[in-house]
Amino acid sequence: MEENESEVTKAVRVAVVSAFEKGEDITEKVGEITNKIVKNTLEGATDTKVKVESTAKDAMKGAIEGADKVKVEAGDIIKEAAEGIIDGATQTRAKTADLAERTAQPALDYVKDAAIGVLGAVKEILEKKK
Repeated sequence: MEENESEVTKAVRVAVVSAFEKGEDITEKVGEITNKIVKNTLEGATDTKVKVESTAKDAMKGAIEGADKVKVEAGDIIKEAAEGIIDGATQTRAKTADLAERTAQPALDYVKDAAIGVLGAVKEILEKKK
């Protein structure tokens, strides 16, 4: 993975892979993993918009990378990961009215960017086969 990846991304990815290796249902477990890591990351931090957004994005990135590493369809885990991210953020001591929105949007943006990349790769492969 990236040399300067965030601790959140790494922690989520490693936890997803570990859960898979233990035979746990990743689709369900990813929500618990993202919840716990997001909650722990934001608990001791100043609740800034940037910190919430980066934590959400990094957690989703780690969930997708973990799913990819263990050959689980990322689409199957996105909803659970997003719910875990939002729940983890809202469980921190600093709750604001738009916290859920600030948490969800970066995670969804990351998923959107990843999907666009996959679609581009598929298009390229199909064009080569013509």
